[in-house]
Amino acid sequence: MAELEGRTALLREAREDEHAATLIVATFRAPGGVRGQLTVRKPDGDLTVREVAGLDCREVESAMALIVALMMDPLAGGSERPGLKTLPLATVHGPGLQPSPWSWRVEQRLTARTAIAPGLTWGQSLGAMLTRESVRPHPSAGLSLHLAHATTSVLHGSAELEWVAAQLTLCPAGLRPGDSWDLRACAAFQLGRLRGIGFHTFDPATKAILWSSAALELEGRYQLLGPAWLGWEGAFTIPFSRESFYVEPGQTLHSVPAWGVSFGLGFGLRFL
Repeated sequence: MAELEGRTALLREAREDEHAATLIVATFRAPGGVRGQLTVRKPDGDLTVREVAGLDCREVESAMALIVALMMDPLAGGSERPGLKTLPLATVHGPGLQPSPWSWRVEQRLTARTAIAPGLTWGQSLGAMLTRESVRPHPSAGLSLHLAHATTSVLHGSAELEWVAAQLTLCPAGLRPGDSWDLRACAAFQLGRLRGIGFHTFDPATKAILWSSAALELEGRYQLLGPAWLGWEGAFTIPFSRESFYVEPGQTLHSVPAWGVSFGLGFGLRFL
């Protein structure tokens, strides 16, 4: 930190729980001297790894400090430029310490969707997403569990519709317009069950159908504080299970339509 502060006025040590660029500094014994590995993870998740060789730790650390200063401030070493915002840095030191190329997110959301019942149906979801941080497009894959419940009625009876499905979400790339933003266009696939439980009718029965669907989904996340994120989603869904629930004499309670939409808003945590 002393080397960095001596080279530029635009870098400072991060305060506790402050969102910052992270420097991971490791030094190793090597033939003829010392080898250093510098990993720079910027607030937007961009990752850079450099290696430096030298006669001793002091020489290697000085060289790594110069690399960081020039990465963050191309005019490092020049005169101080007032009015420019300083960038906080969090540093980690240790021999052999390697950064993780992956990032995990766990999220719970309140959801609203059509197609599983005659009207808009409220539900919830719980899922995890894995993002490849060391690759520039930041591709991701997620697995989540979705639940929803609704009641529908006609003249001769009623039914409770219970929907449960597992969803696989694949996002080939992520767009990060700012340090706290993460936007994604994804494809989603669902597999589960839609069950109707009849009541208030003559000879009530229970029927369950296999639910399967595909969707195009837009996702967004905004970092609130530290690892906490606010997430939202919107999707256009095409169900493959086109069956109906009905009561005698021939009154349809619900027919699965050719398409549906869904929305979600929730809270999540990011790890690694």
